[in-house]
Amino acid sequence: MEDNYQQPSQKMPPYPPPYRTPKRKSSNWWIPLLIIGVVVALFFVFIAVIISQIGGAFEKQTVEVKKNSVLYLTFDDGMQEYSKSNPFSFFSGNKNSASFYETIKAIRNAANDNDIKGIYIKQGLSNIGFAKAVELQGVLDDFKKSGKFIYAFMEVGAESQYFNVLPADSIFMPGEGLLEFNGLSASSVFFKGFFEKIGIDYLVIHFEDFKSAGDMYGETKYTDSAKYQLRVLIQQRYDYLVNAISKYRNMPKEKIIDCMNRGLYTADSLKYEGFIDEFATEINVRDFVKYRANNKNYDLTLSADESMKEHLANSDTESKLNLISVSDYISTLKPADEDVFDKDIQIAVINGVGPINSGHDGEDGFNSDYSIRSGDFVRNLKKARDDKKVKAIIIRIDSPGGSVIASEEIWDEILRAKSVKPVYASMSDVAASGGYYMAMACDTIIAHPATITGSIGVILAVPNLSGTMSKLGITADTINFGKSSQFMNAMYPFDKNSKDKLYELSSSIYHRFVSRAAKSRKMSYEQLRELAKGRVWTGEDAKARGLVDVLGGIETTIDIVKNRLGIPLDKKVYVRYFPEKVDDLKVLLNMFGLGDKDDEDNDAKAKIEFAKILGLTPQEFLINWDALSPEVKNQMNYMLQLNKMSNREQAMVAMPYLIDFK
Repeated sequence: MEDNYQQPSQKMPPYPPPYRTPKRKSSNWWIPLLIIGVVVALFFVFIAVIISQIGGAFEKQTVEVKKNSVLYLTFDDGMQEYSKSNPFSFFSGNKNSASFYETIKAIRNAANDNDIKGIYIKQGLSNIGFAKAVELQGVLDDFKKSGKFIYAFMEVGAESQYFNVLPADSIFMPGEGLLEFNGLSASSVFFKGFFEKIGIDYLVIHFEDFKSAGDMYGETKYTDSAKYQLRVLIQQRYDYLVNAISKYRNMPKEKIIDCMNRGLYTADSLKYEGFIDEFATEINVRDFVKYRANNKNYDLTLSADESMKEHLANSDTESKLNLISVSDYISTLKPADEDVFDKDIQIAVINGVGPINSGHDGEDGFNSDYSIRSGDFVRNLKKARDDKKVKAIIIRIDSPGGSVIASEEIWDEILRAKSVKPVYASMSDVAASGGYYMAMACDTIIAHPATITGSIGVILAVPNLSGTMSKLGITADTINFGKSSQFMNAMYPFDKNSKDKLYELSSSIYHRFVSRAAKSRKMSYEQLRELAKGRVWTGEDAKARGLVDVLGGIETTIDIVKNRLGIPLDKKVYVRYFPEKVDDLKVLLNMFGLGDKDDEDNDAKAKIEFAKILGLTPQEFLINWDALSPEVKNQMNYMLQLNKMSNREQAMVAMPYLIDFK
């Protein structure tokens, strides 16, 4: 048989070598871990370096009061009763502002300090509370009795800012400066029409006629009662303003009123009428103050070239402007032991500033708003009560009120403290509604004549969303066990029985408020009720009607307590302030997660929630927010805080929001 096998035409590939297990490559698993470890290590090294570099900035630096120094007053932060921690002051270059009492203390001491030649006030757009402004004027008047100067500079402002600089020997403004000098007014925003458009119907119950804090939800304009009490307040402040201008500028009142009726705005018209003394830039004013502090003359009316020639002719190495801030100056004041009555006898001042809320406040470096948190306030009150060195307690109140439950909690704790040692209430700019609730638990109530107080009343504002649901085509259905199980269900229109029941509940809160106030003021229920009805009073009017005991500011209160404790008025006394200052470095560490930190919502979250209520996106809300005037923003912020309180409870004791009088 023929063999047909043929050799392949192409060369076959070589036979593969015997199979071998591939050589395992070395694993690099450790590289990602190394990178992560290095990053974490660098982060902590970075934090350590930052803290080591700036740690010293949080320590108290030694401040020296140089010869021919000038005390520098500015109200950039509005001047509060106490200063909140600001860990970013190191980066911004701004130091924590001084408190109101620290400012008073600094001015008092500067009057007798040979190294302080005078005071320089720079007034910006910010403002301080009216009662504090009036009290500060009295302190500056006393300072002028020392023969030292006070000069003030302002670029723009309104009557409230002008009021703060009136005690100055001379008031300077740049030629292009602006001052809104056209009388006082008050404006408020009402949301009823807007809520009707989106179907929200607010049920507002208030006790009684003058309790108008809920009118922003349920009215389109001021009620007659609200308008009446506002007119009384504005008139009294208007009189304060006119009398102060007449006193400090030596003008007849008729001329002042005539100028405000015509409206003055420009610096030249203000100078022509005598409301300011001279045109000058801030640089020129500082030169003027520098020469005055060094007992030299400086003519502000010279031209720029002439001014420079005079400056060069009189300049020397010793002629420098040594401005010292209140916070720096306070740090240098260390009284000798013989000046203090007894170091084991102390007075505690517990500051309550802002709306009253339940719970605790977090010191996170971002929360710059002032509020009274019942948990924190009670804790501070217990510390003062249990401290054997503290012989008396002053409750310093600057609050429009707020939560009923929180006010009740604070009221109860003040009664406990009062059973152990004397407790005094010192009213600042506002101590109304819940603020008055706190005060009436104290032994003695001291109010400044310009304090806004009273507002003894209760409000409830409950939204009904059934209209909104109807507009959006949303329906609801329920299963009920019990006739009252649907009480105040916002998905359905409120029936008469529900409204009557809510009125009954709120009525009991109001009657309890009035009863306790009547017992505190030693009046009958009906006597006190005639003064209540939600009406606000000035401290002067409240004193005339028995709602407060003494007229005066924080200094008057401390003197009353000294007298109670047998301390001579010319002797100093140790004062312990609450809330106690929190170390800025600790606050910064909290921000990096290296310390304790309370979980607290900030304003941004609140505004986002409010945007949802209004049916807007956060972006739409913030765009419209930026377009609002500062006055309306302030009222909106107050409304947001009331709205936030309503998440915990329905009833509040809060006074109506008062936009700054302008």
